[in-house]
Formats: sequence, C-alpha cells, structure tokens
Amino acid sequence: MVGLKNIVLTLAYDGTNYKGFQNIKSLPSIENVLEESLYTILNEKVTLQAASRTDSGVHACCQIINFFSSTKLPLQAIHSKLNRLLPSDISILKINEAEFNFHPTLDCLSKEYHYFICNTKTQMPHHRLYSWHFPYALDFELMNKAALILTGKKNFEAFCNVRKNHTYESYIREIQSIEIIKLESSRIIFKIRGNKFLYKMVRNLVGTLLFVGCGKMSLGQLTRGLESKNRERIGMTAKAHGLTLAKLYY
Repeated sequence: MVGLKNIVLTLAYDGTNYKGFQNIKSLPSIENVLEESLYTILNEKVTLQAASRTDSGVHACCQIINFFSSTKLPLQAIHSKLNRLLPSDISILKINEAEFNFHPTLDCLSKEYHYFICNTKTQMPHHRLYSWHFPYALDFELMNKAALILTGKKNFEAFCNVRKNHTYESYIREIQSIEIIKLESSRIIFKIRGNKFLYKMVRNLVGTLLFVGCGKMSLGQLTRGLESKNRERIGMTAKAHGLTLAKLYY
C-alpha cells in the first residue's frame, strides 16, 4: 500500500513484571504495553509481530518486532518518544524501516538463548531475578557429553510442554550449538542456539542438562528419554527468570 511503512524495533526488556511478550487478556504483557505506547504516539492502532513470544518472566536483550504504519513522523522521533513513554523495564534500542515483506519470525534463521545459573550455596540478591539458584554439585564433563547428544536435528517432542489448544505439525528442531560456560562467582551460562524452539524447550533442555550434571539422570536415560518423545522421561523445566533471549540471526 502506498505510504505504508514496515517499521522494525529492536528492544530489550526485563520480563519480571510481565506475563510474557504476547498479549494476554487483562494481564500485563510486553506486547500490550508497546501497543498502548505506539497508539499514543502514532494515533493509530498497530499490530505487532515478534521474533519470539517469550514466556512469563523471561527477559530479552535483542527482541525484534515489526508493525505497519502510515505515520509521517520521523523514525528517530518515534524512537525517542517511545523511550520516554515506556516503563523503565522496556527499552527501544534501535528503529529502522525494512522491506515491505520482512517478517521478524519467518525470516529469522536462528535464535540464541542464554540461561544463567547460580551454582553456589547462597545466591547474591542482585542475581535473584536473572539467575536460577541451583546449589548442587555438577559434573561439567557429563553435562557437555549430554549437550552433544542434544545437538543436531532431532525430534524434540519429549522437550515440549503441553500447551492448551496448541499442537505442532512437526516436533523436528535443530539445535545448532550448546555451550556451558563457567563464570565468576560460581555462576554458569548455558548458550543454546537453534533454528526454532518448541514450547518451553530451552528451559527443558537446561533442566535436563542439570539433571545429568547432578547425577539424577544418566546419559543412557537421556538418550532413551529423547527417543521416547515422552515429556515425563526427561528432566525438569528450569525456572523462567534465568532465561534471556540473547541473539537473533537473519
């Protein structure tokens, strides 16, 4: 349509106070706050499309969304107005105009999530909203072997939580890499990159790797659990607040 722009926002947010990205009736969401702020600025209702529908409590430092608008406001004016209007736990990092057919979900080649663990007896208070406190001894050699089992193109149905009124045409996903890195102060980061993910798949991958690391699951049990396609045969779902959408690849 003549005069219609495909506007793309790169944003970061602390997901602590939100029920995820996607708009949920009567509950606070990133999408809802953004739509309301954009309506105030543009005086028109827009529909947002996001690269990832992050869950309740999950954070992001590179979320990509787009919307179509006929506004004549300069992009930098929209950028500055949004950052003044939005709450302090949401920030617009960048704004640009894309080709009309750009779609942040369909055009995304892969996503990288980071999951943080505090692997010490007592967690520092300033990490409590962004790292899961897991104070158990971990075998990193075993976890790295488990990560290799989970890397590649496979049926990950066992790593998908049930979601009401939602099914997938295919449970085949490709995990391109899993890195487990020790940080200072007994913190750990799991870096998981894949082409796309099932519902709560990343958190189930982390929870299962931790099960292996603390001796609750053997490598053989992991392999059989993966092949079973049965959610009950793999590990726990890691807590949401340790997860961050870290990178998107186009």
